Amino acid sequence: MSGSYVDNKVREALVASKGSRAAAQKILMAWAAEDPQLMLGIAQPFLKAIAAAAVERGIRRAGGGGGSPSRPQQGAPRAGGALSKDALARVLSQMGQEPPMAGGTAGGTAGGRAAPTPVRTAAVRDGGGAGHEKSMMAIAKAFAAKKIG
Repeated sequence: MSGSYVDNKVREALVASKGSRAAAQKILMAWAAEDPQLMLGIAQPFLKAIAAAAVERGIRRAGGGGGSPSRPQQGAPRAGGALSKDALARVLSQMGQEPPMAGGTAGGTAGGRAAPTPVRTAAVRDGGGAGHEKSMMAIAKAFAAKKIG
């Protein structure tokens, strides 16, 4: 499957939405619902996680979870970084939206909860650690290799 097809559709959605990310996302989702090639092209990078979620859901429906104490709470991250069905749905629903501003609005959201703020750890504020440095070097090498080849 060619990524250029998906790239072209993304560009078309951005043009149709006059640059609005949220509107482009809605347009792209509507097109993908009608176009299996577009749907597959968009989902391909996430297919492993989607399949893992489907298998997990199947195991839970078959009674494999059993409500044991070691079972993670609904919405909580699972071992290995996998997300629950609800957490995955929340993440996917927020894709393409602008991140919330730090501090948000005074008083939080209508539900009485505080507005979510971006997570800032000491490693991010201080320039990251050795792992961050390795990741940045790998990204730089990938871009350099792409430009050369």
